[in-house]
Amino acid sequence: MATIHIDDTKPFPYIPAEPNNKRETFADFCKRQASGLKLISDEIEQENREQEELHKFQERSVERKKKLLFDNLDLIMRHKDEILATPRYANIDAHYAIKGGGLYVGPLQTSRTFNIAGSIVRVGFRLATLLRIWETDQFKVECECGGTAVIRSFTGSPLSGGSQATAICPSCKKETRVANRSFGQYFWYLQASLSEDVEAVARDFIAKWTLAETEHEKKVAEGIYRDPRPGDDLHGDGKPCNLETMINELKIKEYDESVHSRT
Repeated sequence: MATIHIDDTKPFPYIPAEPNNKRETFADFCKRQASGLKLISDEIEQENREQEELHKFQERSVERKKKLLFDNLDLIMRHKDEILATPRYANIDAHYAIKGGGLYVGPLQTSRTFNIAGSIVRVGFRLATLLRIWETDQFKVECECGGTAVIRSFTGSPLSGGSQATAICPSCKKETRVANRSFGQYFWYLQASLSEDVEAVARDFIAKWTLAETEHEKKVAEGIYRDPRPGDDLHGDGKPCNLETMINELKIKEYDESVHSRT
């Protein structure tokens, strides 16, 4: 009868080197099991389930927002200059409005998430960035109705440079297929645009922190504050504006203008 020898001085069984995994000997594994201690606790599993449910809810929300944006694209385009000139509109998150990807490079990154000192910061394409992208020749095409359609998705290869894209017209809402445009001018231009948005957010935060420090030093000098705490004087951009609010405000504005024009 064959004898099986187990060397428990080495990791057994093999566990992939992932953040939530620990490599342990077989003897340690048996001791941990005997003590009733799980490698992944019930609380961790519960958190993972809740995060999965939250992710599914966010996906449904994103799909709803995307439909809302393209259903009202004509309204947005009519007020493009106003949106670009109004920070609360310009900074609306619109990372879901355009998607793409290709062989060897994977999917297009339209947002980036950072863990900074335990705080999660996510930066995505701003609405102003998206509108400026749609002003370039690469991301617009003539529609059969006479309007100008804008690219909403693309795919292709960086090796051949070929691509296939889909554009939507704000006027007639018809989709148009676009071929034989440079894949690189789609993909890398958008990646560079996202990097610019990330830099803008970082620079804006630094500027606001510098201002907060200056304001606090003045208050300390005037005896208003006893201890230096610049964080008390750090303020953001105010209450954020979402896509739903902007669209509603623009519709009301157009209604009011039409009423006044008839009187």
